[in-house]
Amino acid sequence: MPLARFHINLVGDVMLGRLIDQLLPTHIHSPEEAVMVKKFLAENPELQAYDFTSPWNNTLHLFHSSHLNLINLETAVTTHPYAWPDKVFNYRMHPTNIQCLKEARVSYVSLANNHTLDFAGPGLLETVRTVKSAGIAFAGAGESRDEACRPAVMELKHEAESYTVHVYSASDHPRDWSSVPNFHLIGYLPSNRKRLKSLLTTTYSEPDLKIFSVHWGPNYSWTPSDDIRSLAHFLIDECGVDVIHGSSSHHIQGAEIYNGKLIIYGCGDFVDDYAVNKEYRNDLSALWRVGVEVAEEGQKRLSVKRLELFPNRIKRFQAHQLREDDPDHRWVCKTFKELCKKLGTNIRPTYGKHGQMVVDINCTYDSIPGTALHQSLPLLT
Repeated sequence: MPLARFHINLVGDVMLGRLIDQLLPTHIHSPEEAVMVKKFLAENPELQAYDFTSPWNNTLHLFHSSHLNLINLETAVTTHPYAWPDKVFNYRMHPTNIQCLKEARVSYVSLANNHTLDFAGPGLLETVRTVKSAGIAFAGAGESRDEACRPAVMELKHEAESYTVHVYSASDHPRDWSSVPNFHLIGYLPSNRKRLKSLLTTTYSEPDLKIFSVHWGPNYSWTPSDDIRSLAHFLIDECGVDVIHGSSSHHIQGAEIYNGKLIIYGCGDFVDDYAVNKEYRNDLSALWRVGVEVAEEGQKRLSVKRLELFPNRIKRFQAHQLREDDPDHRWVCKTFKELCKKLGTNIRPTYGKHGQMVVDINCTYDSIPGTALHQSLPLLT
């Protein structure tokens, strides 16, 4: 019997509120945003056809060809009118537009970030309930403290076998939200480590794969701080985490292979309506595909084998998978290589057959998750 092999897509911030919400047929009324969208539509008439699949554009096939898709949902999903006070940016999308996530077959959303509470406690509760009603797994926030801290539990199947995947989620900011019990906020003190170890090792039965989604660090910083790296190593050494799915920086950061496990410090923004920072290029990121397989024949534990990076550009409120001959593809690859080198991570010198960068991690096979599925990815158009 062949070993079970799977791939899991990870992306960073997915912000479908504000102007993206306004482009969709059902949206939250906002006169100021409506004026901005009217201007964009006049300059880009093709956006008149913007629908639930539009945010993903030509990346949709990457989502549809994966076993699990994990994102950081960087917005509240609510019609609640009252924003969290004294915040510079408050994002929300209409609950109807959760259909965008269903079109991409999103399996899981992290709700621990600095925008899911943008419309206060009632907005967060509506966000949680909307995600639940859509049948999408989540972690990092909930209707109770217990629900916010417990993992999303998902399943991977291969022939007669099933494998469990636990995904935890937390954020280290904003500190103002420490008063909200149903939001999972963490810090870097020893007491926080003790609590995390208890949460991740004794509260639930051990899964076949353990992922930690974490929104950490400041915007616009190329390298993770010592506190962040130390916490990442602790999560692997003491809490049994296999993959760390980091976000918050708005641009890509490097990936580290640590004790045979994978740390992605910053996935970057995948789709949003943000202004572009010319130095950090927050409009350029990637879809991060993680390949896992059964660690050893006769066992069920899954082991991380490979990371594949598909460069992406946000343009006109849509994600765009980049061709190899695009200068922005080269920028992403060059930047990622330089950042990984500082973390001691080696990258294959040649691209994969679809222009992706490849990082091998305990890898024993040539294509992931299986030659047939991998070759089925359509070429870019």
